[in-house]
Amino acid sequence: MTIENSPLLESTRSHTDLNLLPYPRVVGLRGAPFRPAPSSYLYLSANATAGTRRRAHALCNQLEVLKIRTTLSAAPALLPTQALFTPSSTFQKWEQMNRPLRGDSIAREGYRLLVTGEGALLHGNDDDGLMNAGKTLRQLIEDGPEIPGLEIEDHPLLPWRVMHLDFKGWPPKFDYLKGVIETFANLKINAIILEYEAAFNFPSQPGLANHGALTPDEVGELDVFASDLGVTLIPLVPCLGNMGHVLRLPEYASLREHPDYFQQFCPVNPASIEIVTAMMEDLVTVHQGKWFHMGGDETRLLGSNPASDQRAKQLGGRAALYLEYLGRVSRYLLHRGKYPLIWDDMFRKMSDEQIKWLPKEAILTFWQYEGSGGRATPEILTNLDRYKRLGREVWGAATRSPTARYDSFDNIDAWIDAAEMGFLNGLITTAWTRDYSLGPLLPPPETAWPGAYYAAERSWSGLKEGPDRASFPERFIARMFGINDTSHQTVLWSAFDMLLREHARRARDYFAQGARHASRNRETLEFLHTWSNVCSFLDYVNQFAGDIAGNYFHLQGGHGDPFHCGRLRWRVMDIKTKLPLLMRHFTQHAGRLTHDSFVREFLESSVAFNLRRLDEMENLLSSYPLPPPEWQQPVAI
Repeated sequence: MTIENSPLLESTRSHTDLNLLPYPRVVGLRGAPFRPAPSSYLYLSANATAGTRRRAHALCNQLEVLKIRTTLSAAPALLPTQALFTPSSTFQKWEQMNRPLRGDSIAREGYRLLVTGEGALLHGNDDDGLMNAGKTLRQLIEDGPEIPGLEIEDHPLLPWRVMHLDFKGWPPKFDYLKGVIETFANLKINAIILEYEAAFNFPSQPGLANHGALTPDEVGELDVFASDLGVTLIPLVPCLGNMGHVLRLPEYASLREHPDYFQQFCPVNPASIEIVTAMMEDLVTVHQGKWFHMGGDETRLLGSNPASDQRAKQLGGRAALYLEYLGRVSRYLLHRGKYPLIWDDMFRKMSDEQIKWLPKEAILTFWQYEGSGGRATPEILTNLDRYKRLGREVWGAATRSPTARYDSFDNIDAWIDAAEMGFLNGLITTAWTRDYSLGPLLPPPETAWPGAYYAAERSWSGLKEGPDRASFPERFIARMFGINDTSHQTVLWSAFDMLLREHARRARDYFAQGARHASRNRETLEFLHTWSNVCSFLDYVNQFAGDIAGNYFHLQGGHGDPFHCGRLRWRVMDIKTKLPLLMRHFTQHAGRLTHDSFVREFLESSVAFNLRRLDEMENLLSSYPLPPPEWQQPVAI
C-alpha cells in the first residue's frame, strides 16, 4: 500500500510549501526572500530577562549545528520580548519594531515572526512567545538555504503540551535522551514527564537501579539543558500502585499490600510513605520545575492487607483510605514547592465531596486511550464537565504507542476536541514500553515518532484552525528527515504507514529506500529498518505456525504433501540460518538507544521463544525431503 491509500490522505496539502510543524495559525507570504549568512547576529533587548538570554544562547548553539555561526549582541532599541536575526554586524532599527502585536499573536506564548530580505524580526507576547518565534525561525533556516519573505502570527491551543516517556522498558541512554528532549523542544513541546522506574540511581535506595541507570548529576544536566530549550522535565514516582520495581525486591517485601503480589505499597505501613517521599526527594533536588507526578493509579489491591482493611473501616471506606494516603504525599510535595499531578482513574468513582478533599493545587491527569473516531466520548465529556464544575485543573492523557493502525491519531484528536471545548489545560501523550514491571517489552519508543509529531501539531494548532491530516505525512517526513522530494516522501511515509498497520514485511523495503534520501535522523530509519526485519521474523514464525496448525492432522500422521511440506521445512531452516545476522544488526542499532541488558532481554524473550518454536516445527517436518534449489522460496529478513 502506498501513501495515496493511507487514511491520512484525504485532501490536498497546505496552501504553502512551508514544512513547519506545528503549522502556524496565520502565514502571509510577501516580499523578498532572506538567505541567512554563515556568520550572523542575534540582537536581544538590553532589558531581556536572564531566562531569555539563556534560551537565545541555546538557539545560537542550534544554529551553529546548521553551520550558521551566530553572535549574541544587545540592542537597547528592542523591547524585552523582541529579537532581530540579521547578517549585519551593526544594529539597524526596523520600522516594524514599533508595530504592536495583534490578532493571533496576542496570547500566552504568542508571537509574530517577520522575515524580509534583511533578516528576521522576532516579537513575543511574553518570554515564551519570543522563544517560540526562535523555534519557528530555526525550522525555516533548517529548511533553507532561503527563507521566503513572510509574516507569521501564532499562539498555542494548550498551555501545556506534554510528552510522557516510560522507562519501564528500553530505558534511554543519556545522549539519546538529550537528543529526544531537543527534538520535542523544537516541536514546541514544553513539558516532558519522565517515569523513571528503576532507570534512576536513587541515592536513598541503593541497589534499586538497573544497570546503566541515569545518575543524579546526569539528570541535573538534562534538567538545565531542557529548561534552556523551554521544556520543563516532570519526574514521576508512583506513590502507591505500580511499585513492582521496588516491591519485587526481597528487602522491600514487608511493605506489600498483599504478601503474594508486588504491585502495591501497604498505605498504613509508615515505612511505605517514608520510602516514597525519600525517592521523591532524590528527584526534587535535581528537577527545578514546579510539577511532580505522583502516579496514584492501579490500586486494585487496596484493602487486601488486614491492617489496610481495618483502617478503611475506621475512615468509612477504601476511597477514604486512598485519599488519606495521597493527601499525605500531596502535602509533602506542596511543602517542597511542587504541584502534584495525579492519574484520575480512582477519582472517577468518588463523590464530589471526596474529590474536593484533594488539595486544590493538585492537577488531575485524565487518561483515556481509545480513538473514538477522533471525537471526545460522552464518558470523557461527562467526567471533564464534573471536574470543571468542581474547580479541578485537568490535563488529558492519550497514548501514541503501542496502538493499532491509526488509533493513536484518533485518540489525540479526541482529546483535542475536548480541549477546544475549554476543558483542558494540557495534553499528555505516552509511549508505553511495558504494561507493568517485569512485563513483556512493548515496541521501542523509536517506532512512535509519527504519533509524537502529530501530538505536537494538534496540541499547538488544534483541530478547527490547524492543518488537516492530509498535510501531515509530507510535513512529518520533511521535518524529521529533511526529505523534500514528493516521491521520496511518498515512499518513506509508506514505510510508516505499513508499520502503523502492522505490515512489517512490507515496511522494511520502504525504510531501506527512505534512508538513502534522508539528510537528517538517518540512524532512526536504519533502526526502524532493522526493527521491521525483526517483526518480519516474528510474522514468518506465526505464518509457519498457522500453516502447520491448519495441516497438523496430516503432518503428525506423516502423510502431508511432500512438495509443500518439504518447502516449508526448507523455509524454517532458511530463516534460522539468517537469524544470527539479524540479531547482530538489531543489537548494533538498538545500542544507540538503550542499554545492552534490555536488548538482550528482548532477544532472549521474543526472539528466543520463536526460535524454539522453529526448532519444534523443523523436528515435525524432518521426515519430508527438501526441495531442489530451483523450487525453494527464501524468506526475506
